[in-house]
Amino acid sequence: MKKKVLGILMGISVLAATLAGCGQAPASSESSAPAPAAAESEPAAETPAAESTADAQAGGEKKTVQFWHCMSGTNGDLINQMVTDFNSSQDEVEVVATFQGSYAEAAAKAEQAIFAGNAPDILQVAQDNVGRLAVNGAFADLLPYMQKDGVDDKDFVDAFVNDAYYDGQLVVIPFGRSAQILHINKTVLDEMGCEIPTTWEELKEVANKCTVVENGETKRYGLSVPFDQWEFFALIQQAGGKFFNEDQTGLGCLEDGTAKEAFSFMKDLQDSGALYYNDPANDQDNQMFTSGMAAMTINSSGAITSRRETIGDSFEYVVAPLVKGKIESMPTGGNGFGILAASKEQEAAWKFMKWFIEDEKGGLAFVMGSGYLPFTKTMAQSDAIQQLWKESDNYKIAYDALQYGDDSYRIANLTPVIAEFRTCIQAIMLDDQDIDESLKTFSDSVDIILNE
Repeated sequence: MKKKVLGILMGISVLAATLAGCGQAPASSESSAPAPAAAESEPAAETPAAESTADAQAGGEKKTVQFWHCMSGTNGDLINQMVTDFNSSQDEVEVVATFQGSYAEAAAKAEQAIFAGNAPDILQVAQDNVGRLAVNGAFADLLPYMQKDGVDDKDFVDAFVNDAYYDGQLVVIPFGRSAQILHINKTVLDEMGCEIPTTWEELKEVANKCTVVENGETKRYGLSVPFDQWEFFALIQQAGGKFFNEDQTGLGCLEDGTAKEAFSFMKDLQDSGALYYNDPANDQDNQMFTSGMAAMTINSSGAITSRRETIGDSFEYVVAPLVKGKIESMPTGGNGFGILAASKEQEAAWKFMKWFIEDEKGGLAFVMGSGYLPFTKTMAQSDAIQQLWKESDNYKIAYDALQYGDDSYRIANLTPVIAEFRTCIQAIMLDDQDIDESLKTFSDSVDIILNE
């Protein structure tokens, strides 16, 4: 059955790409930066400033700041425009922006560059990778710069700044940040007489009601979920658990049973035929939803803009906070900018950071163009954002859902744990392996990682 669905979707995918000139919406955990208008592998060009920098350096007129980022396509263009606008706004600092691939690729390159002594001054880094770099002292503390210039760290959105600290230091500034939300084809729900679900049981009921099977073939799934760890972090938290135990030596979610509860919930949905769980080798979640082959999906708020454009008037598209288990909870996604401790131009780098926090041509312009959420409270109250929210309250709903944000799973040694967790997810959700046995294998691997 999945082969038939994938065949149909591949055709839809090609057609959508032809009409819209864009790729898939970002994966839910945003393991690589969303780039609606181009494939992630296509590098955004360096900023035009790169050429003029050589002349400036020769005259000793400007400080040059090397900025490595992870955005391509439309978002890469927005990054380059932001850098160009900053460079044009003053004559002391010249920022040179260079695309370095996905978040994981950029982090690995930064580690190698630090070791080699040729690291950039500013690095765009996924929040999941912050601890991995910060534990080795890769980032400068930004609090002294903020305090000196009167920039209030309390103005950052709470859900986005909690994981920007490491060991009492503010090591990254939130930038392209997002919420995990429920994307809904309200036209289908209305036709089936369903309300927007707010609890696990309601989600299961609505997903089953909205599933359509004809002659043994599923024509529409009630729920599509991309292959990712993000959804399971959310379910574990909603079940009242914590992914790691308090001293971060093991998996608290196995000790309290919430991991099994999360997987059992998802397997029940899958076994009923209501859930289409995507294969990582060919994740069709975006096409499933925008084509009407899935009534609901769990994904990033970063997908709202591209999905609005793709869906158009074909159905009523709304979003909602993730459903409630024992509690309401969700992990956030996205990235931040950090100044590397190895940088010899930290003061100059900070000038750029301060500018994009405060100037409407900086972070605000990026948020407006990309679909990411405002990362400061001041930005959220700006005329531009308020007007955007009037035009589509989907963005406001996503922003308001941040009150349930919880990123306590983000520890320094998260990267290898996630790799093992994804293997566990694959075994349970796609290879139909036993939940208990798969979780035991996962636990054994994590024990070695956390206690070696």
